[in-house]
Amino acid sequence: MSAIVRIQRKTLKSKDSVLHSEINRALVLEPDEVHHLGGPSRGVRGAIMPGPGQELKAGLREGISDDLAASVNFDDLAAMVGRRRGERAQIEQAVKERLLGPSPSIDVDRFGVLGPAFRLDVDGFNAELLSQLSGRCHGFVYRLLEKDGPGLSVQSGWARDPADGDVRWHPDVRMHVASVSKMITAMAAVKALADASVPVRTEIWPWLPMYWQPRGPNIDRVTFQMLLTHESGLWHATSDEIDFDEVKANVYRGALLGVPLGIEKYQNVNFSLFRILIPVLTGAIKPSMTAPSGDEAETDRLWDALTIKAYGDYVHENVFAPANVVHARTVSSAGDALAYRWPNPAGGWDSGDLSDYSGTVAWHLSANELVRIMQALTDGSIVGRNRMHRMLDGGWGVDQAGMTRAGPYFLKPGSWQGGMNQIVQAVAGLLPGELPFAVLVNSDLVNGAPTPASVDLVRVVMAAATAHTAPAA
Repeated sequence: MSAIVRIQRKTLKSKDSVLHSEINRALVLEPDEVHHLGGPSRGVRGAIMPGPGQELKAGLREGISDDLAASVNFDDLAAMVGRRRGERAQIEQAVKERLLGPSPSIDVDRFGVLGPAFRLDVDGFNAELLSQLSGRCHGFVYRLLEKDGPGLSVQSGWARDPADGDVRWHPDVRMHVASVSKMITAMAAVKALADASVPVRTEIWPWLPMYWQPRGPNIDRVTFQMLLTHESGLWHATSDEIDFDEVKANVYRGALLGVPLGIEKYQNVNFSLFRILIPVLTGAIKPSMTAPSGDEAETDRLWDALTIKAYGDYVHENVFAPANVVHARTVSSAGDALAYRWPNPAGGWDSGDLSDYSGTVAWHLSANELVRIMQALTDGSIVGRNRMHRMLDGGWGVDQAGMTRAGPYFLKPGSWQGGMNQIVQAVAGLLPGELPFAVLVNSDLVNGAPTPASVDLVRVVMAAATAHTAPAA
């Protein structure tokens, strides 16, 4: 059954926007800045004097790993941590995530990945998908990889209109892929849990920041698997905010606010927690870390900034690198696709910097990058194939699964909407036969009726995959 969950996007006043850019500056070093890593300042006579950065670095020496410390500019970080956040501005835009309810469970061990006598009819799939997209959205690109065939590489329209930068769609254009980011985070979580020898049914509480006290009811019963399947019971009646403050507030509220523990309720906070948990699981940050001053607001800002950095580093090294994906971002760039209205497109909309939402909706990736990631998943380069099967069968970071005559498919959709109905939407995953697939669309998708109505992109993909199978050669 279809459901719509609306989340409201917080925006910060201008001084917080400056602060946020300074957080990023503090955590990203240019090559010629490496020797300034929190380096000491010198007095007028040349004597080395400990600056705020050195003091902060010394105060955190037991709280973060050497690798994370080596990647942070502590002078800039110290300047950021010492400032108060501004008041939150009123909600500026609403964003919408389309959901299709719980995914059916596919027993991969029982059915196998490949149907015994059928395969996906790639030509038929392509013809149907192309007919459903052409003329019904602003622009699109999709990619499909075949083990022993040419695959698919199809694109149409503008990623950016001529007035917005004049970029035609092609498979290397990046777009904000919204909740497809959850599938990326699920891969990272499975890898981190395996490397730490932590079973997925383990409770998460030992890896939460120790200063998050008091914790609400039943937080001690929430497991990693519950987060991966949206069965944690973490829930808010009016909001699905996903920044650090709201993740912390969810832990304070507890896991029995409106939704019984263990009953599926799709909430972004489940995956936002992984940008906290993965750095702790991997040893980048210790759960006992606090600001040297002991001030809770400063500790919040440190955890916020350092977990964004450590989560991103881990994903780059353990998910993107095996797929040869480099310099992926949670911040938009001048060449990225923009979101448009459809029909009647006007100026494009840029979702901007979504680093605060790391772990759940933030990544900007291209169709080529997404299929390479899926290929790396299937060949065991990210996690072993047994763990891959368990991830897919369990619906960890994957919303939609189904069985066809040619075998199962596993898909993750995502969409993000601006205040003027500009939309970006994506679907990525594996089609029958373990064929890596990704489609990016930078507007609403409508049907061919005289009065067009919105169509769910993932349902279009599912229907085409189910309808087009052929006897195996």
